[in-house]
Amino acid sequence: MNPRTIKSKKSPRTILAAIGIGVLLMGFILYAILSSGAGIRDARMSGVLVAKEFTPQAERQITIGAAGGLKAKDKAGEYLLTVEVPRAGGKKFTVWVNKRLYDSLTVGDAFDVGPYLTPEKPDEKN
Repeated sequence: MNPRTIKSKKSPRTILAAIGIGVLLMGFILYAILSSGAGIRDARMSGVLVAKEFTPQAERQITIGAAGGLKAKDKAGEYLLTVEVPRAGGKKFTVWVNKRLYDSLTVGDAFDVGPYLTPEKPDEKN
């Protein structure tokens, strides 16, 4: 075995500078992570439900399940909500929803267009 001891040739100034750069870099990364969601929160499209519409279109939908089996369900029609979003300059959005959600809402309720984001068709504008 070698009895020699190994001493670092790095000065305390170099070590402190490396630690300082590391702390600044970690701070910048943390700031970037925390502020990255701000744009999404600011762009949230919440509005007021101004109209509900049910279009009867009775049909039977057949789907293939994950295990390969066929599944059938009857659909009564389309359930549409019209939501006016003040943040978007009063723009109206048409939202397709399921029957359970359609029945639970009334005109005048607050509604988050959020994941739907389906703008009204140009020929339907008032």
